[in-house]
Amino acid sequence: MEFGGLGSEQYKAINPQGKMPVLLLTNGTILPESEVIVQYILDKWEGVGPSMKAPTAELRAIATLAARIHDQYITPIQACMYRKFEAADRAILLKQLVKQMDVLEHICVGPYVAGPEITSGDSALMPTFVFMTFILPRYFGWRDVFAGRPRLAAWWLEMQEPRASRRVSVHSCCCCKSRFSTAHCKPGGCSAGLQEGSYPVKPAERY
Repeated sequence: MEFGGLGSEQYKAINPQGKMPVLLLTNGTILPESEVIVQYILDKWEGVGPSMKAPTAELRAIATLAARIHDQYITPIQACMYRKFEAADRAILLKQLVKQMDVLEHICVGPYVAGPEITSGDSALMPTFVFMTFILPRYFGWRDVFAGRPRLAAWWLEMQEPRASRRVSVHSCCCCKSRFSTAHCKPGGCSAGLQEGSYPVKPAERY
């Protein structure tokens, strides 16, 4: 089945929002939105492998909240870390990113985001935090991405341990390194948009 590009009429017939991702089921059901797809997968294959669900209703709500914060408030602005922006616009978006990290710090239960088990909330956050920990210190001079966020710092250390999370981390780091070192990121590309001075904040004020 041909979907076309995100802005094509073929794709909009499947998802009128024109956004990724979309899961097309064998029975013809169309599921857009990351969290919808994740919850479908968790329900469909419940009992197969790790549950990725927190043990209580309250903790499951926290896991869902973490994923929603990521999808609704971080995903739309995270390109400020790696795409070309005017300096003032980038500064505004980075401050919004800082705010959302503080929100996550507030809701993080520990040791994982929603308590004692890895959940879909952790899987939503992990790849983006790989980007943050790779890009923000290298290109924006952040001394510590987790400064003032002890819960997130402890969560990040914990997320380095499970074998599945290490695979996600390694894959995402390879993507980061490729994106910022290959030819399409030379002057005029990603790296050109991240030169020193593109975030107009004095070094002492950086994280």
